[in-house]
Formats: sequence, structure tokens, C-alpha cells
Amino acid sequence: MLCAKCQELCSSIDPHQDNDIDHYGIVEELCTSANSGCLLCKLIHKAFKEKPYESINALSMVTIKTKRNIGIEVSLVDPAPKLAGSKSLVVYVIFQSIDLPRRFKSTLQLLEDSNDTNTGSEAAFQLTSAWLEECLETHKRCLASATGDPPLPRRVIDVGSIEGDDLTEPYLLETFGQRGKYLTLSHCWGGGSPIKTTKENIERHWNEIKLANLPRTFRDAVHVTRKLGYKYLWIDSLCIIQDDRKDWEFEAVMMHQYYKQSLLTIAAAAGNNSDAGLFQDRDGLNNRPVKLQFTDINSSSRQLYAYTNSMSFELQISSLSSSYKPIPLYDRAWVFQEQALSPRTLTYAQDRSSWRCQEMLFDERAPLVKSIEEFIKNYKTVNIVPRGGDPRSTDATIAKLQRKWIFPAPIPRPGYSFMNIGNHERHCYLPEDEFLMDWGKIVQDYTQRDMTYHSDKLIAIQGIADAVAPIVSRTYFAGIWDESMRSVFMGLLWSSKKRRSKQLHKLDIAPSWSWASTDGVVTWMGYLLCQLESRIKILELKRSGTAVKATAELIAEVNLRPAFVEDNKVFSVISWPEESTETLSMESINASPNSRLPLDMLETPVALDESLGSNVQVWFAELASGKVHAQQHRKEVHCLVLISCGDNPSAFRRVGYSIWKESKWTSPELPEARRKTLRIL
Repeated sequence: MLCAKCQELCSSIDPHQDNDIDHYGIVEELCTSANSGCLLCKLIHKAFKEKPYESINALSMVTIKTKRNIGIEVSLVDPAPKLAGSKSLVVYVIFQSIDLPRRFKSTLQLLEDSNDTNTGSEAAFQLTSAWLEECLETHKRCLASATGDPPLPRRVIDVGSIEGDDLTEPYLLETFGQRGKYLTLSHCWGGGSPIKTTKENIERHWNEIKLANLPRTFRDAVHVTRKLGYKYLWIDSLCIIQDDRKDWEFEAVMMHQYYKQSLLTIAAAAGNNSDAGLFQDRDGLNNRPVKLQFTDINSSSRQLYAYTNSMSFELQISSLSSSYKPIPLYDRAWVFQEQALSPRTLTYAQDRSSWRCQEMLFDERAPLVKSIEEFIKNYKTVNIVPRGGDPRSTDATIAKLQRKWIFPAPIPRPGYSFMNIGNHERHCYLPEDEFLMDWGKIVQDYTQRDMTYHSDKLIAIQGIADAVAPIVSRTYFAGIWDESMRSVFMGLLWSSKKRRSKQLHKLDIAPSWSWASTDGVVTWMGYLLCQLESRIKILELKRSGTAVKATAELIAEVNLRPAFVEDNKVFSVISWPEESTETLSMESINASPNSRLPLDMLETPVALDESLGSNVQVWFAELASGKVHAQQHRKEVHCLVLISCGDNPSAFRRVGYSIWKESKWTSPELPEARRKTLRIL
């Protein structure tokens, strides 16, 4: 619905020319029209209310100008400004032609007059159903990733009648190899689920799980499954026996199949616990662009959609809207693999729902539809510096990961391109390094997320590795790829830093040289170097363990230089002690102050993985060298920081990472670096 003034605007302007428009004279008239139901006036009035200024004067004058090939500029001028020279308030309304699938047009037409006051409204489900139908019927890439009915997970929730009879109680179904289509739920536990399946209650769950006993998010997920016409739903806390470690470990390893083979993952992005629910109250018309019918100077009619920057989900248009603040769900480590492995994701946010599959993004916000290729391209163009916390940045990263390594096209990719942005060029790396570099980016993104139990650090990313391994023809162990010595070498190029104010700690779930051995945020340091050269000769990797906990012994030949650390922060290179490296331990040593050569920590930074204390013997082990991307004239040497294992003097473990100027590392002023064969645990 449009008021007479807005109808006149659509019939009298040329969007390709700059013109002054006759509209309402003051804000009070604009507000009255908005409250009376004019969608364009409502859109303009809402945009001004979102401005971070004092309340708007009802008598402020309204002026509207068309901006060529953009839309309109709306200004409010206070008739009695408080300060001389004060500026008027301005908002821009974008007019855009949007090519929509036919079913979307008809659905949106029905929604214009609907009572859409909640993300779980009937109107909202009409749009969600249209997204699903469009994907299932027209997206060749999505259909190619899964054909027929997959095996159901070991257990699923049978939600009852697919006619949506809410009186039917769901129950836990043991599937025994049965096939069928099912949905999965991605959610925040929030410190513990109100209801879990345990050894004590599993028989009761086989009979029924009362809807009234389920937290709100689970009840809403059951409702979504029914409304979309499906019968089975997988929820981790209900479909895994939570107090049975053997069952948990078996199911944790299977999760990559559960999410990858699901028809659709429902993402509960509106809250940080299972009581937050999927559905939230909102005014749906505040999100969707307004359809306008224009008549140009040749009396030809054409349709455009009107929206403001805050109504857009595009990265290059809007980054300031409150709709794109950090989402608790996106900060959870377990959710990373759920996002990466799901072929389709239906996200319920605070004020809207959205869709991402292998071909398209659908959203209630403008421009309503966008191809995945275009979304990724815009993300790369805009996001030289990642937008911390913006969920659209996460979605673009996940979409790129899926395109390249999870659901790749059946035809070979032309050339190669790295997920990271920066200054990297093709001559910097070998084509076969492409995946290993991308894995470094995956690890960085993954370790930035929070985890309740850090003992889950390996298993919570295992699903991605399991899904990718057959596609890239590589083998995986303890966080790194190990089918070749080059892959192992690339996996050693990481540094860690503490998470917020927490101290770094080593985790007893992985070898010390694996990034999974620290609870900190990991940076893959290979990004800093061009024409990366290995300075370590890896002789053998002896490994054992499971997907949950791994142990290994890395035998390598490496250039070593002894050093001394005081109070975790003062490092000094020292002369070689008389005894051999095999007899050194972590015990305090008496390196003469006169024999110490202190390192400038700004010139030669050292990042520790854990606290070492004072007066500790350490070793710098030369790992890699290369040119610095931003300064091609400068070469660096990257080193592991090692200590001798106190109970096993012939073995060492990693405790940190260091970066040297090559001229410093090779300086004759320093004690010589000696070639040694080490066992690094």
C-alpha cells in the first residue's frame, strides 16, 4: 500500500535523473502517512528513527531529491536549529531492480497484506517454504551433492504427523539403517541443556518426549520440521546418550555425515541458550524492501524495490546495522563444522530468517536473493580486513570453504585461489599448497571460537577433516595433514596467543607441535611468507591415538640454537653448554650473564604456548624461511621454541614460536647453530 504522495512520486520521477520531488512538507505529515499504512513513508520514517540523534522535531521540513541511478535522498531540516550551522538529517533510499524467481514474486505479493509479526508466523513460513522449494526444484549444484534418501542417523526425533498435528508427542527413534530425509538443529547449549538423553531415561524417550518438557528452541525446531513437511529431526543432546562416553565418541565421529547428509540445518541464531527459541516478535514489513511500480517518461512500466542501507544484507552496503552484531551461535567451536558441513542452512536471527545453500542466499532483507559466487566475490573485495563478529563475514568464509572443499563442483576448478586475501600472489606458493594454506585459515577461524570443554578441540573439527579428506586425497592426524612431509611441515607453521584475559595452557590431547595442543587462538604463520622454504628435515612421524586424543613422535633433523628465558619474557641466546643436547633438561641452569646475548623482542618476537617460569633452558629450532609479503626485500626465519622433556632427556616438546630476520639468525655475532636430530613429542 502506498499513499497518494508516494504513488505520485512513482508516476512522476525518472530514477535516472536528479530532480526535486514534491512530497509531504513536514515530518508530522510523513509520520501520519506511515502510521496509516504507506509502506514507503514507513520505510523513510523508520530510517530516521534509527539515526543516533535526538528526537526528531515533528515540524521539521521534509525535502526529497532523486539521486541518479541510486534512489532518493530524504532530508529533514529543523525549522529552528539549536546551533548555528547544524546539519540536516539525511537518509538514502535505494531503488533497485531485483530479478526474483516467479514463486518468490507471488509469495511476496501475498505477504504485503499479511499479519507478519513474528519470525514463526504463517507468512514467514510461506517465504521459507518458497526458498526450500526453489532449491529442491532448480538448484542443480545442491541436488548433485545428495541424491535419494540418505541413511538416517543412528537416532532421530520422530516429530509425529507430517500434517503438523501439534497434539502428537515426538519420540526418540532407533533407526537401524533406515533411510529418509531429516533436518538437523544447530544451537547454543548455554551452559547445559534442560533435557538430555541419558542411560536412565532413554527407554522413556523411545516412547515419547513431551513437547512441554522441551526447551523453547527444541519445540520451535519440531514446529519447523512439521511445517516444512518432514518427519525426522536430529538434535545432539537428545540423539546422543550424554552420559555414555562410548556412545558420545562414536556419534561425535559420525557428526560430519549427519550434517552433510541432512536436508536442512536449522540455525538458532537468536539467543545463547536452548530456551531462547527460534521465533522472535518483529514487524516483517520493517525488513522487506517495498515494491514500487514506476512509469517512465515513455509511459513504460517497470518494477523496482526500495530499501535503506540498514535493510540490506550485502557486505559492501551495510556493516553498521544492529542486525549484524556478533551472534552467540557463531562464536561456538562445535558450530563451525555444523555450518561448514550443512548443504542448506535456515537461520533464525533476532528479527528475520535467512537461507544459504550451495547456489544462493535468500533473505527477508534486500536484495532478497544473491548468488553464492557474487556473495563470495563481494566479500573478498570488501573484506581485506575481516569484520570481526559480523555474521555475514562468517557466512562468506563458510560459503568459500564449502565451494572449494566440502561440496566442490563436479568439474575441475580453473587455476587456484587462496581463501586468505592479503598480498598473496600465485608465484608465492606451489599449487599443491593451496589446500594447506586454506586449512590454516580454517584453523584460525575455528580457534577464535569458544569451547566449554577444551578436551573437545580435536573431535569438534574432525568432521570437516573427514569430509574433506577424500576430496583432496590427503590423510589427517591430530589437526594437521600428514600424507607427505611437506604437509607435516606446513602444519607446524603456527603461533598462539591467549584468549582475552586468560592465560595460555597446554592441552593433553595432541602432540605439542600440533595447534590442538594449546587452548589459545592460533595464527597460521605461513601467511606471512612468500616462496616458503622448509629448513627442517622431517624423517619420520610415529603416531597413535584416536580422534579425541592423539599422541605422536616427530623425528626431525633441524638447526638448533640454545637460549635462556627469564620470567617468560626475556630471551637470551647463549653459548652451547659442554654437555650434549641429549642430557639437557628443564632444570634451572647457571648461564653466566656475560655469556648471554639478549634478544630485542620487537625485532625478534617470541610467542609462548604456555608459561615457562624463570631460568629455563630453551632451544630455537629453525623451521622455515621466506620473503615477507609486504617487504619482498626482507627475508625471515621462523623457529619453533623447544624445551627438553624432564622425564625423557632425549626428547623435546614445543613451547612456542619465534620469528627472526634472516640476517639476525645468520649473524656471526651469535653462537653457531648446530644440526641435530631430535624427537619432538
